[in-house]
Amino acid sequence: MKTTHQIVLTDDYIADAQRLSIAQNKTLKVIYQTWWTWWLPRVGFVGFIIYGVVNHFDWSFTAEFGGFLVLSFLGEWVGRRSLAKARQKMRFKGSTVTVSMDENGVDVVGEAGNSHAKWSGILSREIYPNGVMVKLSRLAAIWLPDQALTEGSAADVRKLVAENIKDSGTKR
Repeated sequence: MKTTHQIVLTDDYIADAQRLSIAQNKTLKVIYQTWWTWWLPRVGFVGFIIYGVVNHFDWSFTAEFGGFLVLSFLGEWVGRRSLAKARQKMRFKGSTVTVSMDENGVDVVGEAGNSHAKWSGILSREIYPNGVMVKLSRLAAIWLPDQALTEGSAADVRKLVAENIKDSGTKR
């Protein structure tokens, strides 16, 4: 059984792959994808500001917490901007990458070159309702959306991945 994905490296594809890669990394997930990382401190800052105003604290104390509140919004904006800049700097944006999988492993052919990875060399996989994320190393992963399939079926991809990469889970 052989499957083939034709992936065009568009901004939407890169953003989806970026979002899913961040979701796989616990530290990055806390920084970029958890609401409480940004909103819990903001609630605290607002509480301190209100407490300072009501109890007539020194305005410098209240202004510091107001500054921290502003910096929290700025930090979130800078984080989102850095992800967007990383997408813009991708060297091969707009090119097409072909990813083929069979019993021997994964073949990747693109503008940057080609490579082959045996199944034993792949670290993990995550199966999503709309595709599969194959993690080749701690820093490299390939997002294989079902809509990019040109040969084979989504069931074939999931079967190949599930049979050959044992160390992982399924996202539903």
